[in-house]
Order: sequence, then structure tokens, then C-alpha cells
Amino acid sequence: MKTQKILSLFLAALFIVSGFSVAVQAEGIGACTHMAQGRSREQTCTAAANVNLPIVRDEVHWGTVERVKGQLSLPERASWVESAAANGIKSLVVLSYGNPIYDFGKPTQAELDAGAAWDCTIPVRDGDPETTADDEYFDAYIRYVDFVSKSLAGKVEAYEIWNEPDIKYFNTKDATAAEYTEMLKAAYRTIKQNDPDVTVLGGAIAFQTEFIDGMMKAGAGSYMDGLSVHYYLGKSAPEKRARNRLDDYRDVLVKYGYDKMPVWVTETGWANSNVDEQTQAQYIVRNAIFYDEFLLDCGIEGQYFTYELQDSSITSDVLGGEEYENSLGLYKNDFTPKVSAGAVKTFNSITAGKKLTSLEQTKYGLFYQKSAYAATYAQSGQTVLVVWAESQYNLKIDLPDANATIYDMQGNIIEDNVPGGVRRIRATQSPIYIVFDAEPVKVELNFIQKVAAFFKHIFKVIANGFVGW
Repeated sequence: MKTQKILSLFLAALFIVSGFSVAVQAEGIGACTHMAQGRSREQTCTAAANVNLPIVRDEVHWGTVERVKGQLSLPERASWVESAAANGIKSLVVLSYGNPIYDFGKPTQAELDAGAAWDCTIPVRDGDPETTADDEYFDAYIRYVDFVSKSLAGKVEAYEIWNEPDIKYFNTKDATAAEYTEMLKAAYRTIKQNDPDVTVLGGAIAFQTEFIDGMMKAGAGSYMDGLSVHYYLGKSAPEKRARNRLDDYRDVLVKYGYDKMPVWVTETGWANSNVDEQTQAQYIVRNAIFYDEFLLDCGIEGQYFTYELQDSSITSDVLGGEEYENSLGLYKNDFTPKVSAGAVKTFNSITAGKKLTSLEQTKYGLFYQKSAYAATYAQSGQTVLVVWAESQYNLKIDLPDANATIYDMQGNIIEDNVPGGVRRIRATQSPIYIVFDAEPVKVELNFIQKVAAFFKHIFKVIANGFVGW
């Protein structure tokens, strides 16, 4: 039976370029904001709406909700949720961080010297009835989770439990993955009682697949609706490393039988201290498309967030002279739009409501060292082809018998009323958009490339233990 199935897949790979029957809904590029840290809600939400963000990620800090033990109230800064909704934008709320009004929440000087933050102690229980400070702290965190999820019930798309617990800065006392999972379980149960339909994300992992493994071993899979992950690639283009990072994270889920669990990328981005504005814009859009391909290949759901909407204004003495944190935004600190703001707006506008059906790769150059790409987004007879290359390349595309419009990365019209037929499209590192009212087109691949695509898919199936066969 499996032999017949393998043969069928082989034939399909030879004659059908995409090779996959699954399609994912393109939700667009979201962004991280810091309205909870005092940034202007009005300016931030206006800027987010101007680039057509479908969703923003921000915090409702425990320390601002409970300034006095036992007295909880939503601070003015938490009203960013309503401000976002008023602009037609969904919200992902991070439930963090610690609260040093509790004894267990206070970091020692040694912990601070070792690189910990002053308010990032993860609640844990040590199991010793003679010590109660940790139990009080744990219960207080869950009380905060209960209060916030009741107060915002029906207003929030998703909650994320903590942020980057796998690194010292956000995990002052080095809580283990199992200890984090106990907090996640309690938070999940509490949130679902108050808002059953909301999505609860666990993880928010910065680097360590080992931490995810520890979470899953401790039973986290039954207490989260999706895994959230972060990755930053420095100066590297997304073609080189992004998919490997995503596959590494998901491999742990597959290992524990959660192959259909959603994977959200809640932080990723490129700083202008590493790349110029044009390159930053190119990488953000291309990375979002590779993420959509990851969802397509795996048959799962998710959401993508670039970090961040607006450059920070962290003082140079805190940064130690490094400008990385001050240059990740789509906007400068004064809300002047960068090239990436226009690029994200164009991607979100043109692909809105459409589904990724394929991402085709055409290799070229000496020893096939470079590639050109064509991503197809389609819905109800409307198709968008997003085309780019690692260096300039004339890509051969057979357009349908329908007039098309070609847009540049900023949404400007390059060419209108483009007739159908075989066309040579000039692909560069900046994605362009070919939009037409017709069914998807095929990018011409040769026999060897089709066979290579088939075996790539087969190897994935074998690596995943024939999940779903």
C-alpha cells in the first residue's frame, strides 16, 4: 500500500509543480509594539493601520496591574487593546513579567550581575511546605492572569505566556523547562475558563530547541494552542537559514506527536545596524513568504510578527554603544516611515485574504549557487505572483490570457495591462507583484528540479515518521 502511495507521489511530483494539496490563509505580517512601555497609543495604532497590520503584539505587565499586593486593576497603558481594535487590528497579549513586590520575585545582586533582569523571575513552586514565598508568588501570577483574561475576554486574539524563558535575561532564577510548563498549565486552565475561544501560546523561545523538548516532555502540548518562537538572522538573508530554524523548532513537536500544532513566529527581524533600509525591507517580505511556505508544507496554521513597528529609543549607555535595538523598526523613532513600512503595507494589501498555493524555486548561475522564486497567492480566480531572485535574473513565466498589473515592492505600478503569454520577468532582490484575475500560473521547472523537489518532500515525510500516511 505504501509502495503504491510513494509511486503516486512520484508521478505527481513530476507533472504537478506544487505537489501539495494544502493551502494556508495568508494573515499578513504583524508587528511587535511597546505601547505598554509608554509609547503613544494613538501614534502607534495609526502607524500600524497605515501599513495594514492585521495584528500587533504587546504586553500587559504584571507589575503595572498589581502595584500593591492583592490590588489589581488594568492600567491606562493596557487600553492599547481597545485602541488597536478601534483601528481594526487584532491583539496578541504577552502575560509577563515578574513582580518584585513579592519576595520570591526579587532578584539577588548576583543574579543581576549574571545578566538577569530585575523583574523577570518566572513563578515556580519548590514543593517544600516549609517555604512559602515561591507558592505565594506563583499563586499571585495566576491571579494576575485570571484578572487580565477576565477583563479582556472577547477582546484579544491570543495570549503568550511569558517571553523567552530559555535565556537568563527573562528567566532570572533559571527556572527549568518543566517549571515553566507548570506555570503554563495553570495559566492555560485559567485563561480558558474566562475566554474559551482565545488562543494560548506557550514557549516564546529565543534559541533553545532543548527548552521546547523539556516543555513537551513535561506535558506542555496539552496546555497550549500553539508554540511561539523567535529567531533573528543577523545580516543573513532568509533564504539561507530561516527555514532550518523553523524546521528545527517544529521537529520537537513532531517528536512528541504534535505535528499539527500551530507555530507562531512572534519575533523576527533585521536591524539597520546590520543591513540598510532597502535590504531590511526585502528580507522582511521574503521571510514572511518562507514562513507561509513552512505553514503550507506542514499543513498548519500560524502568524508572523516582525520586530518591531517603531525603532526604540534606548539610551546609548544602556545599549553599551550598540544600536541594534534602536534600528529594528518599520518606522524610525519619530514615526518617519522606512522603506520596510511601504514594503509591509504592499505585501499585506496585495496578498490580503489570499492563500499561498506554491513557492517555486528556479536555480541558476554557476553550480546552481543562486535561486529565483515565485510565490503564488490565490483566491476565487484572483492570483498574485510574488517574484524575486538572489541576484538579477530573467525568470520565464507563462501568464494566463488575462491582463496583469505589475507592482514594485512599494506598491508602485511598474507596468499595466500586461498581456498573457510567455514573459521574461526581471527578478531582483526586491520582490515584485504580478496581479491578475485568473487562475494561478506555473513557473517553468526542468525535469531535474521536479525530481529534486519530489525527493525533498519524501525525505521530510520519512524524517517525520510518515505522519499522516
